[in-house]
Amino acid sequence: MDATSLWPAVAALLLAVGTATLLPDIGHLRTTSAARYSCIDGLRGYLAFAVFLSHSSVWYFYLRSGTWDVPPSNFYTHLGQSSVTLFFMITGFLFWSKLLDGRVQPVDWSRLYLSRIFRLVPLYLLMVIGVVSIALYRAGFRLQESMTSFALHLASWLTFTIPGIAPVNGFAETIPLAGAVWSLPYEWLFYAFLPLGSWCLRAATPTSWLLFSATAVLTLTTVMPDVRGPVLYAFGGGIAAASLARVDAIRTRLAHRVWGLVVVACLGITMWLFPTAYTFPALMLLTGAFTIIACGNSIYGILEWPTSVLLSEMGYSLYLLHSLLLFAAYRLVLGEWASTLSAAEHWSIVLGLVPVLILLCFATFRLIEQPAMAAYPGVTPGWLLTSTKAHRQELARPLVQRLTGEGPLITVQ
Repeated sequence: MDATSLWPAVAALLLAVGTATLLPDIGHLRTTSAARYSCIDGLRGYLAFAVFLSHSSVWYFYLRSGTWDVPPSNFYTHLGQSSVTLFFMITGFLFWSKLLDGRVQPVDWSRLYLSRIFRLVPLYLLMVIGVVSIALYRAGFRLQESMTSFALHLASWLTFTIPGIAPVNGFAETIPLAGAVWSLPYEWLFYAFLPLGSWCLRAATPTSWLLFSATAVLTLTTVMPDVRGPVLYAFGGGIAAASLARVDAIRTRLAHRVWGLVVVACLGITMWLFPTAYTFPALMLLTGAFTIIACGNSIYGILEWPTSVLLSEMGYSLYLLHSLLLFAAYRLVLGEWASTLSAAEHWSIVLGLVPVLILLCFATFRLIEQPAMAAYPGVTPGWLLTSTKAHRQELARPLVQRLTGEGPLITVQ
């Protein structure tokens, strides 16, 4: 078997979907379709799983070369790069939609930033604990650097690696252990920009938040070791999609089933023609595919499958924790034997890890992510995508019920 064959990826995806299908339904944790973009809901899990497949391919070559780099395959490279690019577009789309609504209903900035903290931090801390524990274990639980250096490196991890991915306790394999975290500083950079973005839209934005935004953006771009332009352009793709999706004629047309083929074509052409997602033509194709999905195209219903939405609920766990599982399998369990595996044996092990990963992420979502979201009212999954109209209905509900005796106008979980 060729190490870059696409068939192991297909088999792994089918196994992941099959495993997720057997899990208990968590539909009650989701918001109603009136308050969310269901097709985007169904996309995130597949993107996170694609990153897992990309890193699985990277591991095969890393075990032989000792160099952590993109695999010699457009397909597996794009499973990682294009998926992360689409993640950035999702972020741009969701939050720019909120800012567009903010021209009518002002954004509650305190609530927005607290929501991000409660949503992202708890699971991230679990991942950091895993990274530090493995780094210390590989060193026999002895410090390999000064306490000051250890504290500084730990501080870098506790701040979402914004200053850079630091080698905890001198551990040289920190990136293979948790390489996916490189994207998180860009997420925080975009969050920091939002008040300025709101001001650009001429929405009412308190001066204090504008000063905070300007200071935070300047600080982050100074502290981050490398700010890559193509990554920022990906947020722009999401912003463009948010604007286009508000045009009724565009949204109605792109939601038609035939445009699902265009999504597949855009993704296929991107993988076939371009060795990286971080080029202008590739970004344009990905933006086109994402805009169609954002307008409500479910790609022949696939993105609205209950299993698709379930995988997406676990998407953050899939994205953060898969690297720990791969490292544990290839370094802690298999050890030196891992580098002698044939391509077929390597992918067989990956297939064996798939159910473990799905079950692990289901557990972390239920035990960590969902309780954290429930702990703060502003972090309920539907808040970000609640429409302005729905928000007004929610505020008016008590009065309407008193006057008419009717039931709730809407359901926002």
